[in-house]
Amino acid sequence: MLDDFRLRVFMMAAAEGSFTRAAQHLGVSQPAVSQNIAELEKQVGAVLFDRKRGEVTLTPEGYVFKDYAAKILHWYDATDALFGSAGRMTVNRPVRIATTDFVATHLLPDLLRDLLAVTATSFIIDTYPESAFPESMDADLFYFTSARGDTLNFDAGSIVGTVQAALVTAGPDFPEEPRYAVWAPYRPQVSQDIYARSVLVSDSLPVLQDLIRTNANLVGVIPSQAAGTLTIHPDPLPHLQQDLHLRISDAFSRSAIAQWLSSRFSE
Repeated sequence: MLDDFRLRVFMMAAAEGSFTRAAQHLGVSQPAVSQNIAELEKQVGAVLFDRKRGEVTLTPEGYVFKDYAAKILHWYDATDALFGSAGRMTVNRPVRIATTDFVATHLLPDLLRDLLAVTATSFIIDTYPESAFPESMDADLFYFTSARGDTLNFDAGSIVGTVQAALVTAGPDFPEEPRYAVWAPYRPQVSQDIYARSVLVSDSLPVLQDLIRTNANLVGVIPSQAAGTLTIHPDPLPHLQQDLHLRISDAFSRSAIAQWLSSRFSE
């Protein structure tokens, strides 16, 4: 297994371009840095630095290794932050999660199961309809969907996935003259011919699903994750997508749970 300290020496030397300056930042001697780098190169079987007149530059192999070293150190740091002496994350207060009804019903449970496996903390869940989700509030985590647009999304750093649309019917046969029930967040994205035959637009997926189950002529334009046991028509409307966001508040960003989430979604 690659030694944590040797990787940190390598990363500092790569950043500074000098074993001497790396030693000053790390609080060790220059020979100690040289020795650690030499041992690391022996361990990985490749020359990582070109050494010239007190300056060092990464070799092609060094550039490749740097990407791997950064990932390894990220996981070292995440592990140190996450696990205490009992082997479980610890926090001092409940974590407040603001989420939308759809995410709370279909996506949040899986995330909470993973969190509860590694932390003894408690959670407070505040749910809102998609159309009324607050821009900001007193919450630690924001887990929500937003319409996929054609313009540049400046909040792209919080996108962790997508929610795809599906045409869902009460049976295997697609109605010849269907009427549509549309999940409200998809309304701006559906075509005019579908919207012209829509009889219901709603934030409530349970309402839409119940109506679809009991009406053979009704077709639901709803997220595929919400389809459940209903039949999905072969045309899944690939042009209809919602971005799935996980945003972490600034005050909560340095917590162990926040670091665990960042690691989970950066895989």
